[in-house]
Amino acid sequence: MKTAILFAALAVAAMPGSTSAQSLQEALALAYSKNPTLLGEQANQRAVTENSAQARSAWRPTISMNMDANYQQGPYSSAYGLGSVTSNSAEGYLYAKQTLYSFGHTANTVRAADARSRAEGHALRLTEAQVFTQAITAYMDVLRDRYILDVRKADLGMLAEQVKITTSRYNLGGIPSEQVTRTDVEQAETRRRSAEVALAQARATLAASVATFQAVIGTEPRNLVMPTGLPGLPASINEAVGMASAMSPQLEQMRETKAATEADIDTARSQWGPQIQVQGTFGTIGPASPFHGSQYGEQLAGTVSLVQPLYNGDLYNSQIRQAREKDELARQNVELARRTAIQAVTTNWRAVENGKQEISAGEAQVRSGQTTLKGYQLEYGYGLRSTTDVLYADQNLRSAQVDLAASRHDTIVAEAQLLAAIGGLQVQKILPTVHHYDANARLTRAQTRGWEPLQAPVSALDRLGW
Repeated sequence: MKTAILFAALAVAAMPGSTSAQSLQEALALAYSKNPTLLGEQANQRAVTENSAQARSAWRPTISMNMDANYQQGPYSSAYGLGSVTSNSAEGYLYAKQTLYSFGHTANTVRAADARSRAEGHALRLTEAQVFTQAITAYMDVLRDRYILDVRKADLGMLAEQVKITTSRYNLGGIPSEQVTRTDVEQAETRRRSAEVALAQARATLAASVATFQAVIGTEPRNLVMPTGLPGLPASINEAVGMASAMSPQLEQMRETKAATEADIDTARSQWGPQIQVQGTFGTIGPASPFHGSQYGEQLAGTVSLVQPLYNGDLYNSQIRQAREKDELARQNVELARRTAIQAVTTNWRAVENGKQEISAGEAQVRSGQTTLKGYQLEYGYGLRSTTDVLYADQNLRSAQVDLAASRHDTIVAEAQLLAAIGGLQVQKILPTVHHYDANARLTRAQTRGWEPLQAPVSALDRLGW
């Protein structure tokens, strides 16, 4: 009877729509808005995108203003005698420099910076999936451990009652078929003490799960709701593998890193080409004291320079070889990420399938265990079952309940890991109504920040020349 009451209470607690219920989506939304790991990675993504803005600055002019004042007094000698000389001057001028052509060096630097910025965007997606996986795991940990704690409480209550009944029968005696021995009493007492230990362990495990929940999600767990499954799961393993190959965050990150290393090779090669720069200064110079504007003269100078490297001790060639080896490393990392993604898909797909079968079998086992325990208790009252029979039935039921809780937990966690592997554990897909951080918009803003008209023809010439 107590077991039936326990399951009824658990079923009511797990019903969606409870006023104080905290759904998995609500927990994920809290984690998305408050998790420090995710917020820190968003800040890092913004920092990395600034490399795209910095690389483009080489296509833009640099302008600086200098102002100098000079005073000098000292002895002066000549064939006519000795004396002293005093001079003072002041000057101010503007200095401007513009690179007109870099043989594609700047263009390739921009390519590499943009690719690494996009790679960081995928790294942010990877961190987002990892945080969501941690949040789902923490959510399911609390659900599982609360369920197990209730099972342990019910088990201890049942065993305490069994100890009373067995002890009473031992003390009162009765007809031979209903008599129990001292061994029966000790056996029931041993199981009760074991239940007390299991209950203490369940409390400790739940406390640890609650602490993890608070660390990942940022709030205490309330009345959690058992999810039936996660949205967006593929229909077949072949579909899952295809999605992983196309959208895996880690694989996409490695692909963009490979694009960056390819640009690095061209950047190193472009150092051998000519560079054309134009420089100009405009300023005035005159006496600092006393100041008379009419005594200041204007100065204007301009220079166009072409620089062609001829020999540098094999520095540029070494940098080219180094860039090629790093590109090979990036190529191998792409293949490793592809294999890792397929492995994760295969492993978690099988885990989800097995988990669903285990849940179905576990639910049937729990129903059978409830019926068996209830029947044994009833038959025990008529002397048709021994104390050992009742204790054995109770132990089987508790094991089945714990296994069922673990199967539900592991299945949802495997679904989360499967979605993470195929790129489906993203805020746009699992929390479509939540305002999300747009990494692409941040990159676009960095690419266009500081733009000025001269950049367009200079960048076009730089790209065409390469």
